[in-house]
Amino acid sequence: MLGDWNMVDVIRETLYSNRNISDDVKDNLFELIIVFNERFPEVSLDNLNNRLMSLKIEKVSKYLRRTISYYDFRKNILYFNIEEIKKGYDMKHILMFELLNIITSTKHHTGFNLDNKFEALNVGFTEILANYLVGNNGDKFIYPDEAISANLISIIVGAENLHISYFNNDARYLMESFVKAGLKL
Repeated sequence: MLGDWNMVDVIRETLYSNRNISDDVKDNLFELIIVFNERFPEVSLDNLNNRLMSLKIEKVSKYLRRTISYYDFRKNILYFNIEEIKKGYDMKHILMFELLNIITSTKHHTGFNLDNKFEALNVGFTEILANYLVGNNGDKFIYPDEAISANLISIIVGAENLHISYFNNDARYLMESFVKAGLKL
């Protein structure tokens, strides 16, 4: 499979019609969307397209957000901490990390992070996927401990099971994978 290029064309139109995002950021996002589509052609981009229609990107101070970035799926706003940006992060990696959050967001959660029960695992798996897709050439990492934990858990329950659960927003499938691996919940 080579990816859904018809949907990529639709996404390009949607993204470039969004007046809330600068042209440079649109270009960077679109480049990452192409990378994602090439590596994960089986993942639907319908949700991404819907969210890109009204996505906003805002800069905030360290007093409002301590981490470098945060995607608020409820408001469809991507926040960047302007002081953290200067600290040696690979912004391509950061943007891919947040793009993954946008792709896997619903009205209630991102990935398999249902009611914050799997928040650290979700963050770690997102970090692993961002590393896989674009690498990380920064001096600083976002969530290295969570990525290590997610990697160890993927060995136990199977990376494919995490992948299925993550891209289908299915925490139940994740829990079933734990049980099949012999873990008691």
